[in-house]
Amino acid sequence: MIENFEETQKYKLILNEINGEEKSITGIQKSLEEKGINMHRLVLTGYLNAMVELGILKEKEIKPARIFSAAGQNRHDIYSIVGSSMRKFDEENAGYNSLQVLYYLFERPIFTRELERCSVNIPTKNTRTINSQYRNDYVKKLGEADIKIPVSSVLLEPVDFDKAGITKLLNYILASEYDLRKYMVVNTNQKTLD
Repeated sequence: MIENFEETQKYKLILNEINGEEKSITGIQKSLEEKGINMHRLVLTGYLNAMVELGILKEKEIKPARIFSAAGQNRHDIYSIVGSSMRKFDEENAGYNSLQVLYYLFERPIFTRELERCSVNIPTKNTRTINSQYRNDYVKKLGEADIKIPVSSVLLEPVDFDKAGITKLLNYILASEYDLRKYMVVNTNQKTLD
């Protein structure tokens, strides 16, 4: 009976380890091991998959890892909004378009980790790598928003910055997220061909 009780409590241990953060399977496993709880990776993966299916956890892929977070949290952040909209707008160029939008909105170079959070491919064309003296400031600021930037994350800027194109992308994002038609007057006096 005690064994069954321990089995039913494992999901609570996993939730406690995630504790409002986003963590990989390896990160969760290491945290549990540090507390003296040894759980085989396959068993842990099974629990995580079941918790995703039950709606307790959310899963997202940030290559090469699968990242888990508590489902009760609002993970509808700027990165998921931009990434989702840019994939719908133009799947092939979603990475570059996401870079342009974030660069415009944040008024700074964008970390590759931020693009990974958008779930888009890292663009390789029409971008330049930046070595900014403000990198540590950016990392600190993002850390305050619970966004961890690894040392290996590179800062990128778009080479050809097109404000008219950005306006079109931002309009698409807003129209994707909100029903803008309720604020618009549709011209019903259109001319027809006779």
